[in-house]
Amino acid sequence: MVLRESAEWSWRLLVVAAAVGGLIYAGAQLSFIVVPIIVAAMASALLELIRRPLLLLGVKGAWASMGAFVLGVLFITSAMVLAVSEFYGNFDQLSEQSVSGVEQVTDWLEGPPLRIQVGDIEAGLSRGLDEIQDDPAAALSGTFSVLSTGGGLLAGGLLTLITTLFFMKDRGRMWSAFLSITPVVARGQVDRSGRAAWNVLVGYVQVTLTSAVVDSIIIGVAAGIVGVPVAFALGVLVFLFAFIPTIGAILSGGVVVLVTLVTQGVTQAIIMALIVLAVQQLDANVMYPLLTSRRLSIHPLASLLLVAAGAVVGGLFGAFIAVPVAAMLIAVINVVRAGDVEPEGPEEPDGVNGAQDDPVAELT
Repeated sequence: MVLRESAEWSWRLLVVAAAVGGLIYAGAQLSFIVVPIIVAAMASALLELIRRPLLLLGVKGAWASMGAFVLGVLFITSAMVLAVSEFYGNFDQLSEQSVSGVEQVTDWLEGPPLRIQVGDIEAGLSRGLDEIQDDPAAALSGTFSVLSTGGGLLAGGLLTLITTLFFMKDRGRMWSAFLSITPVVARGQVDRSGRAAWNVLVGYVQVTLTSAVVDSIIIGVAAGIVGVPVAFALGVLVFLFAFIPTIGAILSGGVVVLVTLVTQGVTQAIIMALIVLAVQQLDANVMYPLLTSRRLSIHPLASLLLVAAGAVVGGLFGAFIAVPVAAMLIAVINVVRAGDVEPEGPEEPDGVNGAQDDPVAELT
């Protein structure tokens, strides 16, 4: 009996694993299309935080969607332009401070009590800084060569932008069209599953956005106070990396401390490290659990393991989507387990964001 049940579970798990593996393989082969669609869905969920207040102010559905899209694009573009401008405007100062900072760090490492021989490390860092200072454009182009080959980065960004626009404008119509091809008996449950997954995604990006804004402001201001010449750019970096659960904060915090170390010295770097550590602990132990208590049901350890698994399977992008995808799947599973809670019929359902002519319905 036990052997028979084990065998039945085994072949079912194998079928599920094969299906998941097939989906991952297909997604990898079509990554140029799949990645912009996923990013556009995340961006649309983020823009809901602008669209819904516009609806509450009485703006019509289509105009609210377009307004949220335009405001979101303007905000992100402005932040990126300011960050890049600050970096290039302070490049000479940053290079000089970096060389001086590296010398101070190596002197500290070679002195008591560590007495570490860092001649080769210093020579390598000096060569790298000289190359960047002589030709920063070549260094940047080499760094992003994989992304920019054949204009792939520009084409992917344009496709993501267009997909986000249509998701904001017509996703209710798209969802209704999808529901129309599902079996009538399952249409109600599919509709509720989709709505639940969408609400979880909106909740996830809202929590992440709040955390990202608070962390970036505190760390950016602290970096400016200790004298880091690219404090705003570092704040933008912290904001962007906050959307990668768990490890994003560690990576961005490490970059902030490293830049502080090579530009301001060991003492300021230690102060900055303490500030970053305090902000991350406050975020992880107070703010994030408080914000997620009613929206997500994923334990921090599960989140860490999901990020690790996503990174193994899909690299940085896999780490980026692992937690929200898992949260959406949990929401769908809960709806399926709950079963039918309302009678189903052949009538045409509303889209995810409700009827196009009824902006109030879009708020649910």
